[in-house]
Amino acid sequence: SERDHINPLNLLTPPSATRRAVTVATEEGEALPVHSDVVSGVLPNGLSYVILPNRSPPGRFEAHLQVFSGSADELEPQQGIAHLTEHVAYMGSRKRERLFGTGSQTNAYTDFHHTVFYAACPTNTPRGNTPMLPMALDALVDVMEARVEPSRLEKERAAVLSEMTMVNTIEYRVE
Repeated sequence: SERDHINPLNLLTPPSATRRAVTVATEEGEALPVHSDVVSGVLPNGLSYVILPNRSPPGRFEAHLQVFSGSADELEPQQGIAHLTEHVAYMGSRKRERLFGTGSQTNAYTDFHHTVFYAACPTNTPRGNTPMLPMALDALVDVMEARVEPSRLEKERAAVLSEMTMVNTIEYRVE
C-alpha cells in the first residue's frame, strides 16, 4: 500500500521560492525558527537541499544525503529491507572509497523514518589542496546509483542479521 508523505525539507522553501526561510510551521500550526543562514530549495529533478554554513570545526564540512524512507515505511513482509538497502547501497559505492586517506569519514544509518548517507570531510584534500565537496557529493550520488550485486546482497544480509543479534539484547537496550 502507499502512504502520503510530506517532505519536511519542502517546508523550508515555499513554492514562491524565496531563498531564505524565516519559520517552519509544525502540524500543530506553531512556528519554529529556522537558522538565518539556511539556504534551501528544490533542484529541477525534485531533489530538496538545505545548506547551512558551519564554522566549527574549521576547515571541515559535512554532506548528508537523506532519504525520507525508513523502517516505519515497510509493510510486514518487508521488515528489514530499508536497513538492508542502506547496507547494499553504502558498501556498493566505489566512489566512496576515493575519500579514504583524505581525513574524511563516511557512514550511513537507517531509523524509523529516514535512511541517511553522509560524509564528513576536510574542505580540501591534504595533498594538492583540491576542494573535497565535489568528491563528497560525487560519492553520495554514487551511493544512490550503486548496483545490487548478488554477492554484495548476501554479504550485507549476513551483516544486517549479525547487527540484529547484537541489538536484540537487554544490555544493548538499557544502554
